[in-house]
Amino acid sequence: MTERRPGQWPVDHPVHIEPTPAVAQAPTPPPARVEIPVPDVRLVVTVDLTADYAYPDDVSRALYEQTIRASDCHTAIVRLGESAIRKHLELPRAIAGAFFLSAQRIEIHVPSGTQHSYFAARVRQELQQICADHSRTMTTLRTPG
Repeated sequence: MTERRPGQWPVDHPVHIEPTPAVAQAPTPPPARVEIPVPDVRLVVTVDLTADYAYPDDVSRALYEQTIRASDCHTAIVRLGESAIRKHLELPRAIAGAFFLSAQRIEIHVPSGTQHSYFAARVRQELQQICADHSRTMTTLRTPG
């Protein structure tokens, strides 16, 4: 047998390996900033409530069906007919409630004539009240600090 014990390598001349010094590399500059132009797109939702309605629930249902997918838009245009204005007494609140968190701007188009000119002002007033109430609610829910 040989003089080597198990686990020994059969090396007659041990080789001494010197570690090579690391070459200092200059830091790579960060990649150039790439800006992708975002087009100025404004989404508009148009709600048409100019049909002839028999009941207030019909107006509410039509408003709901037309605004269910209007989750985020820039402008909401609501076209109202005389039937919708006369049948649904709480229509300003319903319109304001449908768009107060999703639309930046709400336009109300009513039939011509002075008897309906108050309607847009009522929607604006209801919207201000709902937004103020929402703001108060959010400040009470937030933890201080």
